[in-house]
Amino acid sequence: MKLKNSVVPLVVLFLTFGCKETTSSKKTTGPENTAKDISELSYLEIYQALFTDGNGGFDAHGDLYGQEATSELVIENGPDPACGEALSLRSKETEREITLAVRANFDLPGNPHTEMLRAYTIKPTETISIGTSKLCYNGKEYAVQREIVSAGFTNGPPVDE
Repeated sequence: MKLKNSVVPLVVLFLTFGCKETTSSKKTTGPENTAKDISELSYLEIYQALFTDGNGGFDAHGDLYGQEATSELVIENGPDPACGEALSLRSKETEREITLAVRANFDLPGNPHTEMLRAYTIKPTETISIGTSKLCYNGKEYAVQREIVSAGFTNGPPVDE
């Protein structure tokens, strides 16, 4: 009877450590640990690389907002120690909110995606981030040009009181 009682804890101990060792020594390898070639990046992956700080606005298509407010907006360059120059959009308008679309153009060798059109809303005299002048990926830099495609006043003309 003593032999049976001492064997059971040993079997349990062996199974516990034996199973633990095989699961913890498992290593993952494969494509998830290597960076894709720039030509293989999807639209979403390019978006995530271009707009790392949540400054990507909303997906847009075409001339949504007209041209009436384009003269009230300025794209400005600033320093960015990570990659290229920081780009910001400044509203010169003092009373009305502006909704606009900004096109980002880029040439990533072998990639069919060459532009993104993003929509933003900017408050009077506000400055917002719209990304950087370059896309840095896998040790290389790619130029990104941005232009205001359309801009209109969100809440109509100012009302005199």
